[in-house]
Amino acid sequence: MNDKKYSSDLSMARLRLCGLSVALMLSATHGALAQDAGDIRRFAGQSISFAGYSSAFNDKWAASFGKYFTERTGVTINWIPSSPSKNITRIRASGGSPDIDVMLMDSANLARGVQEGVVGTVDPAKIPNMKKVPESLQIKSGIPSMAYRYGNCYRTDKFEQLKLGAPNDIGVWSNPGLAGRVMFPSTTAAQWLINAPAIAISAGGSYGDVSASIEKLSSQVKAYGFFNSSGDMDAAMSAGDVWLTVGNNQGRCLALKKQGIPVAYASWTITSGGKTYSDLINPDNLVLVANSPKKELVELMMNEFLSDEAAKDSIPLFMFIAGTPPTSYAIDAVMAADPSSAEWIIKDPSQLFQPDYPAFLANLREWTTQWAGILR
Repeated sequence: MNDKKYSSDLSMARLRLCGLSVALMLSATHGALAQDAGDIRRFAGQSISFAGYSSAFNDKWAASFGKYFTERTGVTINWIPSSPSKNITRIRASGGSPDIDVMLMDSANLARGVQEGVVGTVDPAKIPNMKKVPESLQIKSGIPSMAYRYGNCYRTDKFEQLKLGAPNDIGVWSNPGLAGRVMFPSTTAAQWLINAPAIAISAGGSYGDVSASIEKLSSQVKAYGFFNSSGDMDAAMSAGDVWLTVGNNQGRCLALKKQGIPVAYASWTITSGGKTYSDLINPDNLVLVANSPKKELVELMMNEFLSDEAAKDSIPLFMFIAGTPPTSYAIDAVMAADPSSAEWIIKDPSQLFQPDYPAFLANLREWTTQWAGILR
């Protein structure tokens, strides 16, 4: 009888322990969820300064991802119209106390930023969503925000008259019928540093031998002149003064086409290191500013940007300038929203050319001083 009572008491004790374990497990699970939610909002009430590009571009960021991020985290973003070159100067002048926390930098200017010591390094453990990004686009200073395709934009009506094929390479750029109708970026243009290395390689030149590269390009292509901005380029092509722009952002060319200008985009065939690429790829990156006191907050922002939830809210941003999102989920979301985006979405970034910008920058002074020589 006592044995039975002992067995019954033991069973009850076990049930109580089991119930306690379940309760503890549920409590721990609930606590983890609560902790996660609290972790997302641990910087609520704070702000960061984001140096973007034009006010129009910043407005798209603010209305899409910016709105999502603030609602989710309680963090506000101060949007600063700027440019990578201005950011580099501004951060260097800050004496180690920058008033910018995160900035947009294309890959060419990112290489400059690293060289100038204005770029920080993020902790990958704080950005777990980085695993969603193709390896070829991953960087140490932040994350890619979107990628653009650069090729050549041409007047289809003029090319038809000349019976020329698509201007994929210098073999067409150098056609006598195009003499004085080809436009290249000026050294003062934002696109110049992005495109100049690829233009040099396309002419059979190299990053290091500047004089020979300029000579090869000028002897083959008779240029109309330089463009300093996208507006210059658009105006010259719209007026029919220029029939081909080399190193044109695909989104700009598509925008001209939608305005009724008889233009088309041509892929840029670039051969380097024994491999042939289709177009130049230029990732725009969200970059941590060196010595920013808000590094953890910036890392949270970067991780959120790569989330599937943020991708949905960021669709208008990606479509604004035909920028390919950095994750496959976001790409699928854009294509579902607008099937015509398949025309500009980059499916495999590793198939597009990324110049060795540090090698080009090693001779930057010679490139900038001699670039005008291509107009000879």
